[in-house]
Amino acid sequence: MNAGRRNGQTDANLALKPKNKPGRLLFLQVPRADADVSSPGENVMLAAACLEAALARSTESREWTVVSAGDAQDRLSDGLLLDHLTACAPDCIAATCYLWNVERTLHLLRLLKRRLPRLRVALGGPEVAPHHPLLFARCSPADVVAVGEGESAFPGILRLFRTGADPDVEGVACRTPADGPSFVRWRWGTQPRPLHPLADLLPAADAPVNRPDAYGMAYLETSRGCPLRCAFCCYNLRRARWSAISPQAVYERVHILRQRGAREIRLVDPTFNAHPQFDAVVDALARANPDRHVAFFIEVRADTLTDAQAAALAAAGVAEAEVGVQSTDPAVLRIIRRGAHTHRTLQGIGLLRQHGIRPTVDFMYALPGQGREDLARSLAWLERFPGAHPQFLPLLLLPGTELRDRADELGLVAQRLPPYRVVATDRLRARDLRAVEQEAARRLGGFDSPTRRFAGCTLPDLFADRQIMILEHADAAVRPPSAVSNRQALILRGDNLFEKREHLARIIRAAVHAEPHILWQFVLEPRQEEPLDLLDRILSELRRIPSHWLDRLVAPPGRRILAARRLFVRPARGVRLSREWLTACDDLLATTSH
Repeated sequence: MNAGRRNGQTDANLALKPKNKPGRLLFLQVPRADADVSSPGENVMLAAACLEAALARSTESREWTVVSAGDAQDRLSDGLLLDHLTACAPDCIAATCYLWNVERTLHLLRLLKRRLPRLRVALGGPEVAPHHPLLFARCSPADVVAVGEGESAFPGILRLFRTGADPDVEGVACRTPADGPSFVRWRWGTQPRPLHPLADLLPAADAPVNRPDAYGMAYLETSRGCPLRCAFCCYNLRRARWSAISPQAVYERVHILRQRGAREIRLVDPTFNAHPQFDAVVDALARANPDRHVAFFIEVRADTLTDAQAAALAAAGVAEAEVGVQSTDPAVLRIIRRGAHTHRTLQGIGLLRQHGIRPTVDFMYALPGQGREDLARSLAWLERFPGAHPQFLPLLLLPGTELRDRADELGLVAQRLPPYRVVATDRLRARDLRAVEQEAARRLGGFDSPTRRFAGCTLPDLFADRQIMILEHADAAVRPPSAVSNRQALILRGDNLFEKREHLARIIRAAVHAEPHILWQFVLEPRQEEPLDLLDRILSELRRIPSHWLDRLVAPPGRRILAARRLFVRPARGVRLSREWLTACDDLLATTSH
């Protein structure tokens, strides 16, 4: 990235053609890919709601009409979603990027800008940081990238797209002309960004967006800011100072969510008990939830929790509290800027359990300076809390974090692409971390596989959207199958599939090439028992295809696990195949897939 020369205005090509009618603004947030068919999934657009509220409070709102992609972004394949977004004909898209959707979001927007050359794109969200490996590339579809809290900057970004007037706001980067197609310049704003009180940023308590989803889950933000400065976290990129809504405002919002059918409310504050009026806020939760009909989920610092506070949380209806311990080694905790109060943390977790609140206890591995002794103690700690939800999580070098900036100095090696898992440290090689994961999986469960069965007469984990291809000739031309959903099953039927294995490989390669960011299930339906070499050939083809972020998330260092494109075997209708053969197929697929 290079700083461009400031001249008071951006590239004139950024400005939309003047119109007599308002511009069309669309908020985009593609969901997290979830291979588990038992999970309803979620894609709550909290950021878009806050940005839309900020726009409504500004004079720029007169110049824009908000159009919606509806549930199309939650369910469609990229091809159909692209058609849908094209039909919406937006002049501007504001997209929220997370580590799980950034690659797919950029892919979609690149294709969409080819169809809509005058489309302008603003990117924000937790994934956005200076020096991001993807957002500032020459092929990036972004016209503006906003780091951190976006509400105060958003009207100015839209004004830029409409008139070309430079917003010049700190943390906002605008794409500028460059010398030739191989260069991209970004101009970063210099003026301090105003930080408004949280009460002025949230949508009104009774706004339509404040309602539970179809499963009764709702979300509530009571504060922004965090007293911690963890070196692995990028939260403080988004807000440097603390702001919170009042206990009475918390009461009103919970009351409205209950009236609208909420059964569970997740408080998205990074540290709930750091709220400056914490005791009064807990009392507000209890007053709004006297029968404890609603279950609350929170994240707390256990080392500062008192017995009276734990009792009050339970009385208010808090069902689960997440506690980040991360490490038992004081030297490691100093490196990652966490307080070394493990004894008090242990006491706080005990208080939660004593009052009937289920703790989720987080430890991390692959931290700098962390040896096997600390990892052994961490696993022993997690086993000390029967009934708790243990999480033993790999370190992710998220863009913008201190640990990512210091990776070379600290001896950390990580994946280049999301989710940026650390695969080697200053003290542990890839094979050491792989052994740690195997031990954790044996004792705690590790990453739970969503797949109960890969081969059998019934496959309980098949996606609902299924297409069928009949394979007749091994040398037939390959036509890429069209996916309907972002979770697509492709059923491949035919005789003598082993003889057609190269044809099958070409079909699968074409399918993933056409839709690289959705989840695929390839289901072989043989009419006779085929050599297991057939599965080896298809698996080798799948491993040659560039990995999906979900593959990179679940794979131990140095291994390739298939999580986003999985292979299944189901006998053709009316065909009986031996249990022994199906078991052999299942065993083979289970060792390579998630």
